Amino acid sequence: MIPFRFGSLLSRYSGVYYLVRPGSGGAYDSDGVWIPAKEERAPYQGHIQPVSAKMQQKEGGRYTEEDRALYTTHAHLVGDLIEYQGKLYTVHDSEERDYCDVNKYMLKKVVARDTI
Repeated sequence: MIPFRFGSLLSRYSGVYYLVRPGSGGAYDSDGVWIPAKEERAPYQGHIQPVSAKMQQKEGGRYTEEDRALYTTHAHLVGDLIEYQGKLYTVHDSEERDYCDVNKYMLKKVVARDTI
């Protein structure tokens, strides 16, 4: 099977988002106060769209209007932290696409006081 190549089309409409990785380690300053490590932000290119109302209903309310769909040529893992336009999202679901060079991920908005 010949895979479809949509990467060039995607690059025309894509924008910048950041993959946020927590920093490792930390250090004590001269006064003995713990300073945690800074998080690392790596820029990536992709197209982020809102989740449609049809998708929200189809999934039984699993997605809200604040969640997003990410289309990119980069590979991400479930649980990765994505920053887009100042808002944080976690990669919630990935879709296997053997026929295409573009990956689709569902992003859930990070809520500070969300229950586990």
